[in-house]
Amino acid sequence: MDEKLLLDTTLECINEITSRYQSSSDIAKKVRTRARSIPEYSFTRGLAYTLVFIASKSGKDLVEIGLKAQKCKDIFDKIDKNDIGSEEKSYAIYGAVLLYIARKLGIVKGDKFEEVVYDIMNSPATEIKMWSVLDWLKRITEAYIHE
Repeated sequence: MDEKLLLDTTLECINEITSRYQSSSDIAKKVRTRARSIPEYSFTRGLAYTLVFIASKSGKDLVEIGLKAQKCKDIFDKIDKNDIGSEEKSYAIYGAVLLYIARKLGIVKGDKFEEVVYDIMNSPATEIKMWSVLDWLKRITEAYIHE
């Protein structure tokens, strides 16, 4: 895995969160909470189930934005157009950013949520590669967004 690309892509998204919402905002803090809790959930329940869980909290269409975005900024532009609460928005942002990073790294293919979930279910190697993404996203989010 290209860890420099992982770092660059993760920082691109975290910097977008902190510049758009400020690191002390309710949204930023809730994204930080997702980044801290979801990796453990993924390890115990599996990544495919975890992605479906995230989509159930925010909406599949919002999470799917991460598979189609050309830049991380595009994710936020599209999510911000929706009239949703901060809890739903935090799940949408986290899920879309996670899929955006995975697509940029070539871990997942396709631009449909269902395709990615099925691919993950059929490929244990994909899930293992995503552990690193989950961990980097968690650590960088913790470093840049404070409680």
